Amino acid sequence: MSAIPERRRHPLIPVSWAVRLWVDDESILGRAEDASRNGLWVTVAPTSALKLGKSCWIDVLSEESGRFTVAGEVRHIAGRRVGLETTRPVPVARIENAQKD
Repeated sequence: MSAIPERRRHPLIPVSWAVRLWVDDESILGRAEDASRNGLWVTVAPTSALKLGKSCWIDVLSEESGRFTVAGEVRHIAGRRVGLETTRPVPVARIENAQKD
């Protein structure tokens, strides 16, 4: 059996960021556990508001990058974990550079 080729454009970086997802008028609290230049893996409480293809706003509070907001789309759902692709880059450059040092 052959391995599935990696489709990821940018590496995942472990993070621990508080997040608030805004889906329609619903606010969902969670924690980003992995980040890349174009996405986040977030753990949230069980909810029916997040569905594949659903757009949302993501408010992030990060010690490394401060507070920022990005728009995203739900691309993966695995139990309480949700993969979000963002419409603009997630500011992970400082974290990437710190890991290289």
